[in-house]
Amino acid sequence: MKIFIIIFAVFLTACSGMTFNTNVGPYAQSRVKTAIVEEYSPTEISKYDAITLGFVEASYCQERIDQPKPSKSALVNDLKIRTHSLGGNGVVVEACGKSAVGICNQYMECRGVAYSVPQRQSRP
Repeated sequence: MKIFIIIFAVFLTACSGMTFNTNVGPYAQSRVKTAIVEEYSPTEISKYDAITLGFVEASYCQERIDQPKPSKSALVNDLKIRTHSLGGNGVVVEACGKSAVGICNQYMECRGVAYSVPQRQSRP
């Protein structure tokens, strides 16, 4: 029994300086931020006494053919993260589009407006 306790104590002290690094933290944070921020249409947002926080933009350049292609959903998630960083909980996506840009095989950008939206609608 004493040997077991000694081995266990040595094992605990040997592992006391270990650290684990993962990307779960940033991934989980971005998932939470995108879940908190809701996407509204211009008509929907007009039913609230929402406070405009500012414009938000997101873009993606596919420089190499082996990289992922730009997607609207990924860029809208970026808009949601940017909205959250401004203190908002709502975003209206104004426009998303692809265009030709010098070094990019494909380029896409989205623009929107960040809002602080109250819990209840104020207008019918």
